[in-house]
Amino acid sequence: MKLDLRGVSVGLDGHAIVHEADLVVDDGEFVGLVGPNGCGKSTLLRSVYRALRPSAGLIAVDGGDVHRLPARQAAQRIAVVAQEIPADLDFTVTEIVSMGRTPYRPDAAADEERYARALERVGLAGAAERVFATLSGGEKQRALLARALVQETRLLLLDEPTSHLDIRHQLEILHLVRELGIATLAVLHDLNQAAAFCDRLYVMNAGRIVAGGPPDHVLTPELISQVYGVRAVRRTQLVFERLKEEG
Repeated sequence: MKLDLRGVSVGLDGHAIVHEADLVVDDGEFVGLVGPNGCGKSTLLRSVYRALRPSAGLIAVDGGDVHRLPARQAAQRIAVVAQEIPADLDFTVTEIVSMGRTPYRPDAAADEERYARALERVGLAGAAERVFATLSGGEKQRALLARALVQETRLLLLDEPTSHLDIRHQLEILHLVRELGIATLAVLHDLNQAAAFCDRLYVMNAGRIVAGGPPDHVLTPELISQVYGVRAVRRTQLVFERLKEEG
């Protein structure tokens, strides 16, 4: 599965938010999208999962325009964990996770196994029958990731997947996502985590992608100063590799 954005522009309420973005996620890659608040990261991601239609450009999944796909086919190809977490859903955790199988024909026995495996992988095996609304923010985030896992797609989109999580669960979730081995595009807030877990990064600023490549090539002190307006000190890749192993 390959995601390919070519010249994508997105507007909201008559205002241009994203300008001519080019971005590629190859099969099996974990790609991070980073940048300061309000730079257009989430808006660009929303255009990929069809919540927003781009005003220009092409968003292709395996060469086909994602916005021309029927909804069911799109859901069989793309799984999403969005930034907004529903607060008051009166469903059990298992019922929330089961929504990930909506694009497919039911298979009760196999699906029950899928739900159990997904909840085990995100550390919520003991919460299967709890009401979703009673979970903490971090638990809700992990339940929504489990829902995405049972979709069994080859492309995963994540919008700040570590928000609401403590540091242990942040590292566990990022390690899990990396180990899935599927094409993944994630909006990330923490540059250290982005550098430690992502194969490649794209940096956005003021609605434009201003850099792209391996983390150690992209996250230079000069670029961080230019984009974020702060001084940065680069640590060695050895530190990042150790974080991966411990995660």
